[in-house]
Amino acid sequence: MNVIKIIALAILGTVSLACESEKSTSSISHIKDTKTKQYAIEGKTLYEQNCSNCHQSDGTGLGRVIPPLAQADFMLEDQGRTARLIRYGIKGEITVNGVQYNQNMPANTQLTPIEIAQIMTYIYNVWGNDEGLVSASDVEKFLAD
Repeated sequence: MNVIKIIALAILGTVSLACESEKSTSSISHIKDTKTKQYAIEGKTLYEQNCSNCHQSDGTGLGRVIPPLAQADFMLEDQGRTARLIRYGIKGEITVNGVQYNQNMPANTQLTPIEIAQIMTYIYNVWGNDEGLVSASDVEKFLAD
């Protein structure tokens, strides 16, 4: 009887892990282009490591302290500015979706252009956005401006 319970729990655990894995990529499951999806998958991991602590895993930000990225007009207006913010950070007041924020964002100078491109591809293609691929060459151009 105990062996059957152990096997049943193992099967349930495997199914649960598979569902969790599917949930973790569900935000990018709508992406059809293979390269965009690949960038977004890598970008999700990088976002979780470098951005989600402040901007939250769902991109909603942190109240009136940290701005949202989900449906953020500030981000959607200018991809070049987004690339520069990721690389160099920002100090001073900004307005996102009509709300003012004045919390410094640290620079992420350790991120390479391809890593920034992957993060940007992720954030520009989740939370209701569908902006397509942001390439490493796009980021290099944005950072040179």
